[in-house]
Amino acid sequence: MDHSFGSNNDADNSSAEHTGRPCAVCGTLMEYWRPRSQKYCSDPCRTSAAKKQRAELPKGAPRVRRPKQTLTPGTPPVPDLARTREVRGDPYWNPILAAAERATGGQPCRICGKPVPRSAHWEHRDRHVCSGRCNTTLKRRTKARIERGEIDVGAIADHGDRSSANADQRARFGAAREPRVFCTRTAEGDFPYEFYGLSPIKGDVIERHGSVTTYATATSLGADGLVALVRAGSEPDVEPMVAIHQQTGALLAYTGRVLWWTKVPGQQHPLGQQTSFEGDDGRHWHWQNEIFRDVDESGKTYDWEAWVCVTEPTPTLWTPAYTAHSEKQRRSTRARNSYQARMRGYGSLNADADQVDPFDIYGRDQWVCQLCRRVMNPAVEWPDPWSATLDHIKPVAESGAHTAENLQAAHWICNIRKGDAWGPGDARPSAGEGQA
Repeated sequence: MDHSFGSNNDADNSSAEHTGRPCAVCGTLMEYWRPRSQKYCSDPCRTSAAKKQRAELPKGAPRVRRPKQTLTPGTPPVPDLARTREVRGDPYWNPILAAAERATGGQPCRICGKPVPRSAHWEHRDRHVCSGRCNTTLKRRTKARIERGEIDVGAIADHGDRSSANADQRARFGAAREPRVFCTRTAEGDFPYEFYGLSPIKGDVIERHGSVTTYATATSLGADGLVALVRAGSEPDVEPMVAIHQQTGALLAYTGRVLWWTKVPGQQHPLGQQTSFEGDDGRHWHWQNEIFRDVDESGKTYDWEAWVCVTEPTPTLWTPAYTAHSEKQRRSTRARNSYQARMRGYGSLNADADQVDPFDIYGRDQWVCQLCRRVMNPAVEWPDPWSATLDHIKPVAESGAHTAENLQAAHWICNIRKGDAWGPGDARPSAGEGQA
């Protein structure tokens, strides 16, 4: 029995075979299943074509390189100040990279030219980039332009570090006060070091693990040459501070975070900036600008900075108040982003949402689920079905707002069972009221 699918005649079978495109070098017909983009039948033909192209290129002809992609527009984008100041996320790059308008989808990417998806992250749509890779490329190229002096960062409004002090804080902390001694606290304290304000003033003394540093102005020490040096390279009315290490006699002159001059034991050059040295006692010392981040009475963050001489450098430290503030900010931002992501799924690309901390809602409702009226356990965390979640009284499916008035505490399992129905915290409007 013949099980073949073709004809028994070899001539009929050969004529029925499909033929592909011919090779660009030898003309051999390639198999029909080869992709249409393939031009050569084998590697020797591909190598021969490359040699032919190199032979046709004159020796003295310059090599043509693909033009490097540049930012569009070429000048720094003008941010929308009214909107940029309200955007919380990347406080350094947002004012520099934000375009005049947020992309709604379809606009060309500033890096690769592909359309920006309308479901992209709001930071990417603010900067008109299509993906995280293009966002990173945009940052890297902009950083290079800043280093080359093509972008004046100081001229861009609302640019600064998230923890830098504002004008009100500088005025309040800059008020006249008496010099103080800031010591290292015992292990029982909530924070290991004492500090106050933004930086030490004339007459302050800072003790860090047995190392003592005092502070004075350059004018009070009679260092007129140092004052002239600083004012020639900075603002005319800047008064440099001098930190004096009591154990070794080392000196350091600075203005803010800028270090101007140091004098340490065994230093050769009189105007060097040597921050690490070995004292007469054989111990290794290091000048460090310690930074502590804190929150004032009004909830505004700021940094304490002080040049101290220590044996073991310490990293930037957060006070308990700043840690609580950061956690509160993280919770509220995560809840707001989750709401905006759901609204984008319903077609609303730029939905407004308040910064509401879920713990504030739980505390307001006394940690009682507003759906089943049972007490919620704060120690139970997601993904436990009985963990605490935020429930929108007017559901998100009906454009319910993300505000404290429209939010209530609920178990996660109760929130899932409720679905897109109205919550019991408010009465659903009747048909007549809805039509009105």
